[in-house]
Formats: sequence, C-alpha cells, structure tokens
Amino acid sequence: MSKVLISIYNMRLNKLIPVLLLSFLLTGQIACSKKNNTDTSPEENTEEVPPKKDQYPGLSVSATGQLLLNGSPFRGIGVNYFNAFIRTLEDGQQNNDTYKIGFNYLKERKIPFIRFALNGYWPKNWDLYLKNPDQFFQNLDAFVKAAEASGIGLIPSFFWHTPTLPDLAGEPVNNWGKINSKTHELMRKFIKEVVVRYRDSPAIWGWEQGNEVNLLVDLPGDNENLPPIVPSLGTPTTRSKQDKLYTADLIVMMKQFATEISKYDGSRIIITGNAVARAAAWNLLNNKSWTTDTKEQFISMLNTQNPNPVNVLSIHAYIASPDDGYFGDEKVTYDGLIKASMDAARAIKKPLFLGEFGAQQAKYGDATRDKFMEILSAIESNEVPLSAMWVFDYPPHDTEEGINVSPDNGPREYMLQEIMKVNERISK
Repeated sequence: MSKVLISIYNMRLNKLIPVLLLSFLLTGQIACSKKNNTDTSPEENTEEVPPKKDQYPGLSVSATGQLLLNGSPFRGIGVNYFNAFIRTLEDGQQNNDTYKIGFNYLKERKIPFIRFALNGYWPKNWDLYLKNPDQFFQNLDAFVKAAEASGIGLIPSFFWHTPTLPDLAGEPVNNWGKINSKTHELMRKFIKEVVVRYRDSPAIWGWEQGNEVNLLVDLPGDNENLPPIVPSLGTPTTRSKQDKLYTADLIVMMKQFATEISKYDGSRIIITGNAVARAAAWNLLNNKSWTTDTKEQFISMLNTQNPNPVNVLSIHAYIASPDDGYFGDEKVTYDGLIKASMDAARAIKKPLFLGEFGAQQAKYGDATRDKFMEILSAIESNEVPLSAMWVFDYPPHDTEEGINVSPDNGPREYMLQEIMKVNERISK
C-alpha cells in the first residue's frame, strides 16, 4: 500500500488538521494548568435525584474494555445523521418527520445506529427548548419512538457547537472550565431532563458531549482563533481571550459531563466526541509551539483529552494528501493510524469510537471509491468496535464536500452498500 498521510477534517473550520500515529506505550496523564480555572465541586442540588438502574439497554464497556451491546460483544458501523432531529427545531418545522424516511432507508441497509446533534448549533437554534420545552420534548419523543420502531440505535451529541451553551448563559466560553458557572448549571439541567426521560429506551445506545472540542484548545494568540461572531444567530457581538479554551477547561467539561450522565445512567457509554488530537497538541499545551509531538506525547494527549469517567476513546479521521502532515520520523498510513489507536484503546481499556470517517468526492474525484474502501478495510481489519460514516442525509455537504449520502444521490449509495457488507461480516 502506498504511504498516505493522515489528517482530521474539521467540518466546522473547513480545513484538514494533521494527526499523529499512536503506539502501544501509554504515559501518564499530562498535568495541565490554566490561570483562573475553577475545579471545585458545584453547589449542592437539594432536588431529589431519580433512582437509576445498574444496567440500561444499549452500549456499555466491560471490565476488560470490551464494547458490549445489551451485554454481548459488539462491533458495528453506523452513520452520522447530523441534523436528523434538529431539523424539527426550525420555525415551522416542528412537524417535520422526514427522519422516518431516513430511518427506514438505513434499516433496509442494516445500518445499526446514528450519531446526531441533540440540540441547535447556534444559540438561536435553542429557542424551542428554552421557550417551549414541552414542544421540544414532544418532538424528541417522536424521534426516539421512530428510532425504536425502526430498530435504529441513537448516540445523541449534546452540545455540538462548543461556544453555544456559554453564549446562552451570557458567559465567556472559558466558563466551560468553571464548575459553578451558569454554563455548567444549564448543562446539568439539560442532561438531567434528557437522560432521565430517555434512559429506559432501547434506542439510546450512548451519550456524547459534543463535537471535536479538542481541536479548539490551546490555540495561540489572545485575539486569534476566537469563536465565530454571528449576532443574528445569538452570539455575542464581540469576543475576547476569555472565549478561548485550554486543555484544563476540556478536562473539567468532560469530567463533569460524564459525572452528570453517570448520576442518571449506570451503564451506557460516555463519549467526548473528540477528533484525533492535533499534530502539535502536547507542544501547544506545554510550549505554545506548533512543533510536531513525539509519539508518546501524542498518546499522552489522547489519554488526557478523554479523561475518566469518560469510558470511550473518541477520534475522527479522514484520509488526506501526503503534504498535509506526518508524525515525527515516521510516515503515517490510514491503516497505521487506526491500528495504533486500537492498540492504545486496548491498553487503557477504553473501546475506540471512530466517530467520523469519510472520503470527499470534491477532493478525490474518481479515486473517491478507492479511498473509501481503504478506510473500511482499516476499520474491519483492525477490529474497530464502533465507527460512523460522515454524513447521511445532510444536503449542504452534497456540494461543499461531495460527501453526503442519501436517497437523493445515487452515485454515493455504494458507500452504504459497502458498510452493509462489512457489518454483515463482522456480526458473524
């Protein structure tokens, strides 16, 4: 196989991020520091916590780190159905149930689960939940019931666009790192309402914090790499260095998310939603430098960015061109990245979730199918327990990336057909 370097495609920033190869060795979690970080216990909530069960339907992790579905070992490939639910949050779309068509389409192709956004991308898109929560949950009830009827598993991603919750709370984005902030208060409220309401559903397979938060941390410059400003969609009119995140913030937000989920659900998997760490993640944290990390430094960051009680390792990986990056003194193939990620996952007993993968037709043209098959081969041969293709039934990525797969674009239907074949083989 020709040596192909690997990068991560950051959908929000529309660029490819170089990534690194993992190894068998793991180092201790890096000590992180950040000025003004608050990592104390939140104020005691005297409201009675509904009792939870020790075991719920869906995905869990064994003591040895094996992924289980309803108690039995599981491997499977699903899809990202990003806007399947949030399309119902738009004005005049509360009765939009087109996701049922998608569920049936996926069921016919034996796609076992979807990863999807649980609430709006921008602050304005949270209006229905905040102003009419009864309608919000009626919509979500219908969505979950439709998934149950189709036998489709659900992995909801709670806070897809990281700045949105602090924006709603009227706080800088770095309040994700402050447990007693209004941001965390809103987080806890939303988690409790969702998890308690749906934890008995067999459609719910796991819970995810957000999308690629780790690509936002430790970026240099006080006035650079700031979150977007779109006041018409509910963001502040200005941003500052207080809207930047650091590794210490990420650790707080992920630990608290997992802790809060665990209050109400005793068994399901808890996922960060992270991409593979940037090629310079360790050096950005420790030296404010874009110097490429060593293999051990990268592994340390993988462990750091998926902290306990999170019980899954999350990466998003896309094939890139040879000029997009490399790992130290060693060229990186896609297969090599997946193999090393699996080695690390086994070592720390957290199953790997390849939460996004895909091959962009806009980038590869006639070679797209070969690239896609290279990814599937790596997933199957390395026995990745859980993975999800980007993206199903999301029309904006028909033209932007040439990566959308839906009933309306027959030329990429082969992607679902090939996933179906792999699922059939690995389920035997």
